[in-house]
Amino acid sequence: MTRFDVITIGSATQDVYLMSKAFRFVRDRRSSTGSFEEFAFGSKVELDDLLQEVGGGATNAAVTFQRQGLRTACVCKVGDDPAGDDVVRTLRSYKVDPRFVIRDHNDRTAFSALFLGKGGERTALVYRGASADFTESMVPWQALRARWFYISSLGGNLRFLRHAIAHAHRTGASVAVNPGKAELAKKAAVRSVLRQADVLLLNREEAELLFRVRGSKLPKAIAKWRKGIVVVTDGAKGSWTVTPTGAWRLRIKPVHAVDTTGAGDAFGSGFVASLAKRPHDIASALRLGAINSAGEVQHIGAKKGLVTLRLPKGPWMRLSKLKI
Repeated sequence: MTRFDVITIGSATQDVYLMSKAFRFVRDRRSSTGSFEEFAFGSKVELDDLLQEVGGGATNAAVTFQRQGLRTACVCKVGDDPAGDDVVRTLRSYKVDPRFVIRDHNDRTAFSALFLGKGGERTALVYRGASADFTESMVPWQALRARWFYISSLGGNLRFLRHAIAHAHRTGASVAVNPGKAELAKKAAVRSVLRQADVLLLNREEAELLFRVRGSKLPKAIAKWRKGIVVVTDGAKGSWTVTPTGAWRLRIKPVHAVDTTGAGDAFGSGFVASLAKRPHDIASALRLGAINSAGEVQHIGAKKGLVTLRLPKGPWMRLSKLKI
């Protein structure tokens, strides 16, 4: 039975990036994000460029791990269609083992159309497809052996998440979880599940939703809640982590972003990849997460800028102890 360094579990999608000067961004308080992206209804909109890529949390993270020299496999569900073929082909091209990719003969691979803005932000039209009913009963658990499991969004399926964490611990593996909005929306129920993860990866908005506090009170609330490692990314402000031995903040100098799709996947997988090789070096893990994310957002697509084994250093990062 093959034992991997890391096995990722989550979604795989076909992503199509659409770029056009005709897309306009209008500030409006009626929008949940503060602005609308618009173009004339009933018109033919000319595109300046178009790019087709394979995305999804499981495939994005898997590429980071493999690029960091870790033997990696990916567990995801796709359709029995050309897009599903593309997912498998892309994983192989990055040397990620695709043997656990599940093919659904009755559904299509998940799809996203992404309308890119000038600052790297985007609007996504999402079709969940085969990922929508991905359940724990479809996974060949007996064949899954690894030192680490990395679990991204499972569409709100807490039973699946609970089962995956239990399997990792039962087989002596560590487990990192980067939950999606559908999991976090279940609030009280998801807290008991996430408590079991060795590493929990969140952005600041997700952390505030989960712990129900804001601002400077957040690190203290996290420290009281659990003894494992919690990492919180905070956009241009950098990131910080709470661990059993203390808390640290990494400040960064922002880079020019052309596409923020997959930035969270890049940071989380970079952090865990570093821990998989240097288990107690939190500083290096934060740095690799930041470098991986910074590289990714400077390219269109969620995989092109992911870094390889070399860990560059520079004056744009500063690590400091965080008081709780």
